[in-house]
Amino acid sequence: YRRVCMTHIMQMNNESGVETLLAAISFHDAWAYLMHNAAEDSLPDIDESLPRLNTSTDGGSTYLSMIATDPINQMWMQGSPRVFLNNEATPISRSLDALACAIRTCCDQANCQFEDNAKEAEREVPGILSLSHGNGNGYGGQQFPGVSPTTSAVLANENELCSRNMVLSAKSLLDENSGMSNGTIKKHGLYMVSSIMSAFLENGEMEESQEGPGGGGNSKIGGFTDGQIKNLLVGCETIIQHPLLLHCPGPIYHMASNAAILLCHLLNGIHAKCGAAGTGGISPSSSNSKVEGILFDEVLDTFMATRKALIIHRKSLPVKLRCHGIPRPSGVGPFKKVNNNPEAPFIDLGDTLMCLCRGCQNFVLMGCSPCVAAERSMKAATAQATHQDRQQSEEKSGYDEFDRELGEVDDLSLDDDALLDVLSRIVQN
Repeated sequence: YRRVCMTHIMQMNNESGVETLLAAISFHDAWAYLMHNAAEDSLPDIDESLPRLNTSTDGGSTYLSMIATDPINQMWMQGSPRVFLNNEATPISRSLDALACAIRTCCDQANCQFEDNAKEAEREVPGILSLSHGNGNGYGGQQFPGVSPTTSAVLANENELCSRNMVLSAKSLLDENSGMSNGTIKKHGLYMVSSIMSAFLENGEMEESQEGPGGGGNSKIGGFTDGQIKNLLVGCETIIQHPLLLHCPGPIYHMASNAAILLCHLLNGIHAKCGAAGTGGISPSSSNSKVEGILFDEVLDTFMATRKALIIHRKSLPVKLRCHGIPRPSGVGPFKKVNNNPEAPFIDLGDTLMCLCRGCQNFVLMGCSPCVAAERSMKAATAQATHQDRQQSEEKSGYDEFDRELGEVDDLSLDDDALLDVLSRIVQN
């Protein structure tokens, strides 16, 4: 469908507004780029059914046909953000294309980091990973593509096209559009994406330089700056208020899941520092402890509401399209096992059902050693493949997951709604 769409775009002869369609394609391509870890070889081969688009031979090539027929754009948009660089395009179109480019750049960086982790893990424990050096480096059956056209374009114009500057430009363009419409049309999804991306790309070095003498700067709470916390809360609260955004095209659902993971890290950081926000470590009477206690409660409320919205959406997706299965806080509730270890995290991210996208796994594996990161990545791939096979066999046999005996649900690892359904059946019987 994408290639058919691009075929029609070639025939539009630079009609007004077509940049909006190109930007939308670029943003949705960023989702495919994320899901396939930027490996074009993993995409389905459709060239026999729909041949790749070629430049017109009659000399009538247009701006649109040049984009549509560019070899790097045949499967997904790559290279420099053409719509963003077109000053005649609308602010919304330019903003969307800028965000798409930033997402692709982050995916490329995640691939490089995972490749480095694989090599370092193999050096530390020889034989722990199955490294292959055929068509690209990989481990656990995963391949690492080489330098992408997007990375090449960014490196050639780093000051303008680096991911952080692209997000800042996108936010400026959104503000410009809001001023043009007098604030009557609020682009909730785009503002959410730009807020969350700003939190993801917070520049620690810049913040540290601002904390110098006379600089004031941003204090860090639980390892996060004030700006990061604000952007994460704004993004997650937008999802809570507008949960249908999770159904939008593009990587919005995955970004919301990763924002929730960062809230887990923030809660764990405050919990470790203050002993459950004031019950230990720091005197409850200290002003810092009170502020962090209030922040802890606010973040926890936001996290739980966001997690619920994500779980509901996650259940509606095929297994291979699901992002993280995010765990609950540890030791909460009368039937939870209490961990007497004072250093135990408030939310054990080791229980996360990780997404297969490397860009998403980075958020869960923050602070992990290369060996642990590589092992958990392979474990996630194996677990998801097993789950997908089981789901397919159950669909063929007409199996109902709630028809099993209670003894088969001993780990109670189901989603909230599934658990409530099981409990209601127990009560009825």
